[in-house]
Amino acid sequence: SAELCEARVLRMRVEGLDHDSDPTAQVEVFVFTDSSLRVLSRSVFVLLQPLIHVPLCLCQSAGAIVCYDSNMEKRESIAACPDEYLTAFGLDADRVIYFDIETTGFRPSTSSLYMIGWAVREKASRWTVTQVLAQSRPDEPLLLQQFRNVLDGYDTIIAFNGDRFDLPYLKEKFTAHGMEDPFQRFFTVDLYRQIRPYKHAFGTGRLNQKSVEEFLGIRREDPYNGGELIDVYRSVRDHRCQDNAAKEAAMDALFLHNREDVLGMLSMTALLAYPLAADSTSPVQRMDSPGLGFCFPLPVPVPEPLRLSLDPQGGIGEVILSGKEAAVILRPCSGTLFHFFPDYQNYYYLPAEDMAIHKSVASFVSPAHREKAKAGNCYVRKSGLFLPQPGEIIRPVFHRTFKDPVSWFEYMPGMEEESALFASCIHALVRSALKSC
Repeated sequence: SAELCEARVLRMRVEGLDHDSDPTAQVEVFVFTDSSLRVLSRSVFVLLQPLIHVPLCLCQSAGAIVCYDSNMEKRESIAACPDEYLTAFGLDADRVIYFDIETTGFRPSTSSLYMIGWAVREKASRWTVTQVLAQSRPDEPLLLQQFRNVLDGYDTIIAFNGDRFDLPYLKEKFTAHGMEDPFQRFFTVDLYRQIRPYKHAFGTGRLNQKSVEEFLGIRREDPYNGGELIDVYRSVRDHRCQDNAAKEAAMDALFLHNREDVLGMLSMTALLAYPLAADSTSPVQRMDSPGLGFCFPLPVPVPEPLRLSLDPQGGIGEVILSGKEAAVILRPCSGTLFHFFPDYQNYYYLPAEDMAIHKSVASFVSPAHREKAKAGNCYVRKSGLFLPQPGEIIRPVFHRTFKDPVSWFEYMPGMEEESALFASCIHALVRSALKSC
């Protein structure tokens, strides 16, 4: 037909189907041309041998035509992802692609890329996970090319530790095969880097993907780590499986590991709630609680509630993150605190008044009633109700003693409604608890 006039096809065979014995069979035929791929009819895959002399298997995935080597295995599954976290993080879910790679080592120059799994949004909170396994070394550039084609429809990449491994690895592989780096135009979100500041708050010890998944209550079927699967993959690649059943079991293990990595990333998207909580600027209001309690709303619910102390001894208060609310419960200090002047060389201490004054004023005080101030007595006293703060957000700053590690400010009822600095202080306490507990 006219549609075939540009096609330069050398050989065709239909997988699992004898075309001569069953000429009426309905098949899906994809034609590879110098400039395009054409879909002619539908049912099963067709293998073509175009001029590039590599057997290609062409199929349709998520509405786009893609190709991969006939020795490669492709599988798809459906997964869920809470889109609200992407939206709150300023991302368009329809433009996001998650991905994870499997390799035979860490160095691109001495190892092989054998699988890429990715997830893209199909509709609200419903994502399609696609995985492609290269069963031979020559498949690597074709695997890269297929992933490159898939990337065309997206502008944001999400990965776990992607900035340190997946992306540099793939960039070097693209360069080695003479392909242009497709990642230059992408905005990337590395989930590992996003949650690393909150590692201690999660209490996971390590921050590898499996540990983070356990924090979220995710239990894997996959018993392997990536290193253990290298020999499993080589048994498939090098045809060392005892029989077809053994090969299928090995491939199932490879796909399961990668699929659970991708599914885990979709679930870990909810962890973005914690950096969003740390960066919140929501209005603060008073709440009923023991001590003095303040709260503010969160843009999205935290996936796991956290109860964090504001100091190692737990004496000044705690932060509670639960659902869509952050609460800060403070234990006020009532009594007399001290404001210390850092440039004590410019002050005199008045023993009778138990206070320090600047030397410009001390010149009017009899030398018998003054002495040069020291760091420990260069202060003025203040009586009242004080709340802790991280750093010196609200001034003047007070301390219980010269070596008191906690900074305090004088609290006046209603400050939470009138002072923007007060809200900044409460937000900073949440941020401090998340990052330093």
